[in-house]
Amino acid sequence: MIKSFISLVKASALAGVGLMLVTAHVAAESQQVIKQPVKRIITLSPHSAEMLFAIGQGDKIVGTTRFTDYPEAAKSIPVVGGYNGLNIEQIIQLEPDVIISWGSGNSVRELNQLSSLGLTLVDSDTKTLAGIADTIIMLGELTGAQEKAKQVANDYLKQLQLAQVKYSDAPKVTVFYQLWPNPLRTVAKGSWVQQYIEVCGGENPFYDNPAQYPVISTESVLSVAPQAIVMTDEVGQKQTINWQQWRGIPAVANEAIFTLNADWLHRATPRSILGVNALCDALDQVRQQKLKPTSS
Repeated sequence: MIKSFISLVKASALAGVGLMLVTAHVAAESQQVIKQPVKRIITLSPHSAEMLFAIGQGDKIVGTTRFTDYPEAAKSIPVVGGYNGLNIEQIIQLEPDVIISWGSGNSVRELNQLSSLGLTLVDSDTKTLAGIADTIIMLGELTGAQEKAKQVANDYLKQLQLAQVKYSDAPKVTVFYQLWPNPLRTVAKGSWVQQYIEVCGGENPFYDNPAQYPVISTESVLSVAPQAIVMTDEVGQKQTINWQQWRGIPAVANEAIFTLNADWLHRATPRSILGVNALCDALDQVRQQKLKPTSS
């Protein structure tokens, strides 16, 4: 279990902490003023590192976590840990001015430990697609790159709003989102991916499931007869479900099975708009099929 799939499922299990500009992740009562702009940054998630590069501040990152791989320059940054834990000693040795934490993806125990050592933590736990712009602005203020951050944030929001308007009245398409094949896992209300589905005019038959990322049966997918099946190129997942064997599913009969970029859909970064566009384009293909005249 790896990369952004882990981050999504883990985020649903951990209590998130709202976006804030403070030095302590939990002990907010001991806040202190951050000296800005900061020069040495450790990022504890791939998305925060990507955002810093997007506003031209990637050269300030002195440490990051496993799977931080975009842009290419991010791959050369020293790794201080990952989903299995952080190297606290290495983090201390790197002497960061600030650590960009991730409330839904990092261990609360380790974040508390870093805070107790007097290290400065700023949370980057973005909860909504629109909130990506807020996090970009925050990082711009932190690094002294306010103008560039505003430019990137405004461009992102403009594109997101265009998609929202374009598909606000689009015919609904029933879409099954395959987050992981074994066990078969999908998304429901409150999940990150559900936001993409809603922007694009998709209808998720598993929306009301009490879990944000529920494990379901193949039979349940067959019973809802989705018009589209969407999966991703998530690294490490082995394709164990051959949907083609069920020709009665509209998605199979109409060749509406799509494999999209996992990072675009699972990471909260400016590239999320690419995920929105890719999913919307896929569902548009289904709509066009439905509108085609049938041959007599």
